[in-house]
Amino acid sequence: MTETPQESRVDTVRWLVSRTRGLLTPLVASALARIVSQLLGIALYAVMASALVRMAGSGEVRAGVLAVVLIVLALLKAALRYAEHYAGHWVAFTALQRLRELFVSALIPQAPAATRGRAGAALTATATRDIDRIEVFFAHTFPPAVSALVVPTIALVWLGTAVTPGLSLVLVPFALAALLLPLVSAGTVWRAARSVAAGRAAVAAHLGDDIHGVRDVLQLGAQDRRLASLAEVDDRLVRARSASGLVQGGRTGAIALVHAGALIAVLVVAERTDAGLAGAVLALAVAVGLRGPLSGVDSFMAGLDAALASAQRLRAIVEAPPAVTDPEAVPASRGSSTDLGAVPAFGLSSTDAEFGADDAADSRTPERHGPGVRLRGVTLTYPAHADADSGEPVRPALADADVDLPAGEWSSLVGVSGSGKSTLASLLLRVHDPDEGEVRLGDRRVQDLRLDDLRGRVALVDQRPTLLIDSLRENIRLARPEASDAQVLDVLRVVGLEEWATGLSGGLDAPLRAGRTEVSGGQLQRLALARALLAEPEVLVLDEALSQLDEQTAQEVRRALERRRPGRTTIEVTHRVDRIPADAYVVVVDAGRVVEQGRAGGLLETPGSALSRLAAR
Repeated sequence: MTETPQESRVDTVRWLVSRTRGLLTPLVASALARIVSQLLGIALYAVMASALVRMAGSGEVRAGVLAVVLIVLALLKAALRYAEHYAGHWVAFTALQRLRELFVSALIPQAPAATRGRAGAALTATATRDIDRIEVFFAHTFPPAVSALVVPTIALVWLGTAVTPGLSLVLVPFALAALLLPLVSAGTVWRAARSVAAGRAAVAAHLGDDIHGVRDVLQLGAQDRRLASLAEVDDRLVRARSASGLVQGGRTGAIALVHAGALIAVLVVAERTDAGLAGAVLALAVAVGLRGPLSGVDSFMAGLDAALASAQRLRAIVEAPPAVTDPEAVPASRGSSTDLGAVPAFGLSSTDAEFGADDAADSRTPERHGPGVRLRGVTLTYPAHADADSGEPVRPALADADVDLPAGEWSSLVGVSGSGKSTLASLLLRVHDPDEGEVRLGDRRVQDLRLDDLRGRVALVDQRPTLLIDSLRENIRLARPEASDAQVLDVLRVVGLEEWATGLSGGLDAPLRAGRTEVSGGQLQRLALARALLAEPEVLVLDEALSQLDEQTAQEVRRALERRRPGRTTIEVTHRVDRIPADAYVVVVDAGRVVEQGRAGGLLETPGSALSRLAAR
């Protein structure tokens, strides 16, 4: 059954309210402050109206007393207005902090699959713009909604009992109309708000995709196509915003007509009844004073729909199931009953020996060996069902892939851009689980290893590593916070950055931040490599991780890594066939399929081999 816009809003409101436990008291205080403040505003109009009536009737008006009363009322109103905003925004910012914590906590089990490429750009938009928009719900919804009901009720009851019941009754239908108009048009505005939120997300995702892949776009000469695609996405957002603005503008105009109609109705009825000048002027004062409380509904409804649309996007991310799960979380029909209570940090297995480990698979000497890697019948299609531009079904990223990477060696995965080699490497860390087939690390399926254990044994360094806004030391110690300065300098020495690091102002305490000019692309890649080495993984995956280094530096780093990790398994994803030694094991991937594998020297000597064709490019 399709969920109606109203049901969708109510469900989203319930979800947001569930995040405000312990915040009810300041929220109620904010609402009470708003009610009293708005009543004082009506009182200011009433006092001035009474003074004008007395002056018109040649009555005595004590200017000093009137001034004191107006000043006291104005000061009280200002103080209460401040209290309303203070309490409301304290609730809002506290709630937003909780939502951001919830957002990050929810992403941890979903990463890294949920944070890559277009998904990462959309997540950035949600973590910033969407969560900021939700402030409207907490700071500008409950107090205006309550005051919109309470303030008109109190004011009209006072007008009817203390002044004139007839004019009070005249204002009732106009007050109800001002309250109901936003609700009547809520469905239309809600759909428009969701379209705008989706449009913003599409633009953010497109920009993130373009920025992330700007080099590939330029190399392929696809900039015009990408710009045209961005313009199309932006046009959809403009149309959505225009439709939303048209609906909201029409609603605001209708409410303005209601308020104007209320003033005219008071004058017409007052002229035809015995309400008198005093009654008419006081009724007008109340009608003018109610404009603020009644318009508050329209004001917060416009922002509320956008806030709830953003909240829906946030909730969808928070409640999204992770792409991969720990073994105990897998249903019995799919899972394994293997006891994983003791997963060794390092070790060989019978499978490792099969993959060619020279030592007789002695698992008691883990510091000298790393496990082999095996893929059998692996097929993986990413969650997107169709190409964003053509609408055609996407081909699998990998199809029926069989791979045997020997234990304790430096192996290479090669292929043109987009061939699937990075996808193949990422399966080892369970970024995604294959649709079919299995991936083994040593003699264990990676699905049977706890994620923390697996990702402690396997480290990935990609070509676009992340630089944290922190010191050099903390950037390196990310995977091993207890590491000493000597250990940090040791891994920096391996990647050839010790002299550079010690020469920085502050040394290991030197602050680093994204975009810092004194950290080149090559240095950034080597910092990420040092970070991975400090964790002492048994399998190191280098995904174009040396691509920004010159030939001499890259070879020096490779030799240093081999000395640092004798007998450990290293898998390098690269397009540089010329850098692969003749005795290295190579897997060639093309269009999602493993087309050949073996020792580089033998493959290059085979006429017409895929590796030789790549080398000739």
